[in-house]
Amino acid sequence: MAGEGSKPKATIDDAYAYIRTVKDRFQNDREKYDDFLVIMNNFKARRIDRDGCIQDVRRLFKGNRDLISGFNVFLPKALETTTDLWNLKIR
Repeated sequence: MAGEGSKPKATIDDAYAYIRTVKDRFQNDREKYDDFLVIMNNFKARRIDRDGCIQDVRRLFKGNRDLISGFNVFLPKALETTTDLWNLKIR
């Protein structure tokens, strides 16, 4: 969207790599991985909007700075989530 900043667009390979990272991280917590997939499917099906998707992922990955940082690859620059816990607003 205009005014949100630009950066190189993430590829499908980036998306698959990120999903594998999430799956590996939560190999002992399948529910958390499944919750991530539900969020992504709900966004794809337009049951939640972009902001809702971002908030849900932030909430789900709270305390996992690398996963939150990795999620930024898929966000417009202006919507990237800081990994600084002071600035990270989780509802």
